[in-house]
Amino acid sequence: MGSPPTPRRCMSRYRSRKPDSLTLCSRLGPYYFGVILNTFLYGILVIQALYYYQNYKNDKIWLRVFVMYLFLVESLNTALCVAMIYQPLVQQYNTDLPVSRFPTLLPSQPFLEAAIFVPVHFFYAWRILVIMGNFLAPILICTASLTSLIGAAWTSIIVSEVGGYASKPKIDHTALVWSCSAAAADIIITTSLIWSLQLKKTGVRRTDDLINRIVRNSIQTGGLTVTFTVLDVALFVALPNSTLSFVFDFAIPKLYSNSLISTFNGRLPVRSEAVNLGSTGPVNANNMLFLETHQHDGASTSIVFNHSCYPEDGDILALRTIQEEDSNSSTAVDGLSDVSGVKDAPREPITP
Repeated sequence: MGSPPTPRRCMSRYRSRKPDSLTLCSRLGPYYFGVILNTFLYGILVIQALYYYQNYKNDKIWLRVFVMYLFLVESLNTALCVAMIYQPLVQQYNTDLPVSRFPTLLPSQPFLEAAIFVPVHFFYAWRILVIMGNFLAPILICTASLTSLIGAAWTSIIVSEVGGYASKPKIDHTALVWSCSAAAADIIITTSLIWSLQLKKTGVRRTDDLINRIVRNSIQTGGLTVTFTVLDVALFVALPNSTLSFVFDFAIPKLYSNSLISTFNGRLPVRSEAVNLGSTGPVNANNMLFLETHQHDGASTSIVFNHSCYPEDGDILALRTIQEEDSNSSTAVDGLSDVSGVKDAPREPITP
């Protein structure tokens, strides 16, 4: 009988061989920076959620529960990201496991990301249906989102089965279905919102200027999520043996939640913006979700920022601009309309 293995022999067997620093950095570096970006955006999300619950206490219960759901899932996502990167950097230090095996918690990421972006996609699809009155874009968004959900769930299963980077090609097809479908949904959402705003133009200069500014801001905010999803797909396809796509992939769920909750938090700023068309300050782009237009008799047009689906009292802010009929005509802006029990605010004429 041979002698039992000594601790030193067991340790050498576990360590096998030490990976070179270049391979280790290229493999774990994207994980590390992706987790840092995820954690940074989580800090912004905490502030956004706190602001929401402090300032929108009269919102419908389902919306407050929705925000809490996003916050809790995002908290779990960030916690698992930190635990995931802890394993290769600390627990598996000085072994070849970080460059040969996936982190144990990596399969949780596709599933949790889907648990975040699918509800957000469905919310935007519903609001686009309300704004445009057309089912085509919402159906396309929901279809792409559900397809992405299936791809994400299947990716989680395959990642847990293959376990290592040597078998990564087995993941490519399902991961592409997941990422490409999510990117398609984001692109449809952004283009639909911008297109719907273009259709709301009335020909009134000051009203159209407001809409143009919202469109510009929508490209900046909605375009950020689209950019990250497209870069995630592009890097995954162009560099199949690299983990560089994780830099963007880990940040994407936080962009979804931050973008949507900032939409809810932007309802108060748009009131002051609508009441004072002459201002040049920024407009929260996501308030386009509440935009409606109404034509009146004569030359008057209303741009309505509709919040009735959120506050309990059905608050609707109507911005009415009267076109000039001659060089001596004036422009006035109405305050809050008396809708669903909301009293009209005192009105004062605003001079251009």
